[in-house]
Amino acid sequence: MDNGEVAVAGVACHMTKWKTAPKQTVLAFSSDQGATWSDYVEVEGCESRPMMLAYLGKGELSFMSSFEAGGNCRYYSRDYGRTWTETVPLDTAPDGLQVSSEGNSLVEVDDKGVAVALAETGQTMRQLPEGHWHCRGCIRWSHDGGRSWDRCDFPDVWRWEDMHDGQPHDRGVGEGALVRAANGWIVAALRTDMPARFIPLGLDNFEGTAVSISKDNGQTWSPLQFVLDLGRHHATLLRLPNDDLVMTFIRRLDLRDDKLGSYRRGCDAVISHDHGLTWDTDHSYVLDEFSATGTPSDPGTGVLWYRTACGHQFSIAMDDGFILTTYGNYRNAGALILWNPF
Repeated sequence: MDNGEVAVAGVACHMTKWKTAPKQTVLAFSSDQGATWSDYVEVEGCESRPMMLAYLGKGELSFMSSFEAGGNCRYYSRDYGRTWTETVPLDTAPDGLQVSSEGNSLVEVDDKGVAVALAETGQTMRQLPEGHWHCRGCIRWSHDGGRSWDRCDFPDVWRWEDMHDGQPHDRGVGEGALVRAANGWIVAALRTDMPARFIPLGLDNFEGTAVSISKDNGQTWSPLQFVLDLGRHHATLLRLPNDDLVMTFIRRLDLRDDKLGSYRRGCDAVISHDHGLTWDTDHSYVLDEFSATGTPSDPGTGVLWYRTACGHQFSIAMDDGFILTTYGNYRNAGALILWNPF
């Protein structure tokens, strides 16, 4: 933020009882690039996972709730996150369903650093007769800090067909990240639906990440380019001072050709040198890793090879070229990583 601080938001709860235990949305603040942090600040009345945390300028900080039964809201602070005085219910998408967003927004600012436009990707979810959920990826635009949305599009090219047992399956994308490349393109990194062959396992760890690019300010989008293999998702996109793009993501599964390549879990990053057209996946950065052997599992599920103990991540770029990444390494409650891609 423009007061020199970094803000981090999360939800505090009991790790192995998160479905039933009390929860509290909290923030903390650092003025030394994450080396030390303030005590937690509670967001009164909010028990949701905070998503799409964005700084809007002049002390205004905002995030949205996620998967709330009564509908998602957007919360606002005007004093750099110390108090939260405004809550705005979010409208449903044109298809009548609630939009869920996880990733990072595209925040366009004026010459005073105040947000004049906000774009974010998201998903609506509909349960199919077979019992599983189908995602439709969307992108929406706001000019009042996310309080209202002028436009919500469902690009056709964000749908893809998967063949399984000789039958076609209509698949989509969900949460995602946005960044404005140096040449003016908007680059989206989108979490892909799991392939149909993994649906019976009933866990979204088998999803990957695809990239789509708009060269006309969001009017049209390129076909999906599948960049990250299954098990690698929850992307954040950043533009570095040298105009390279960085994608950070979590590794919930290390799958290779549908086989478990290793027990490694953690948080990784890849770089694009051509405004998002290609990504150097052969030279990825390992930001944090641990072995999944013996990690905790959800209550009552037992230990399954495709369950894991790591969750969502978020990254920000510092002025000096360093990147601060946080993700849910739940063995340690969480992780903060200050790193330099050069």
